[in-house]
Amino acid sequence: MSRTAEPGLRPSKQRRNLLIVVAFVCFLVIQGFFSFRVSPEPYPIIRMPGFQTAANSDGTVGATFVDAEVDLADGTSTPIDPSALMEPLRFSTAGPTLDYILGPKAETTLSEESISWLRDRARIVSGREDVTGIRLCWVSTTISIEDARVVESQPCAWKTVAL
Repeated sequence: MSRTAEPGLRPSKQRRNLLIVVAFVCFLVIQGFFSFRVSPEPYPIIRMPGFQTAANSDGTVGATFVDAEVDLADGTSTPIDPSALMEPLRFSTAGPTLDYILGPKAETTLSEESISWLRDRARIVSGREDVTGIRLCWVSTTISIEDARVVESQPCAWKTVAL
């Protein structure tokens, strides 16, 4: 006696199960073909999305650098460390917060409480009481991952906050 079907399964159920498996495999093949032929990839499909800090196919990676200065009442300015300005915040949120509220594309209007906090932080970081503003210079660059040389650098995008 030949065993063409699993015990307890009728031949029609076995055919149905086989049809479901074949349809699913065909779906995966079509999805994979579509995923690797379309640029940018329609997310989510089979491949993982591109990660922002991953290198580009030409061996470069984009990076943004920020420098900061505080303006003083006498008309001069003094450089400060932007990370020191955000030091009270957790490390994982300091950078995104700085970018969100003081980045070159920031569209937020700072509350009086935020301005007061920035003024206090600028005073602490600069060691001066006569701060009148903060200026941040955001520079977008492209860096070669082969030798860490700057391949391209955009002009400084200034963001100024009057304190």
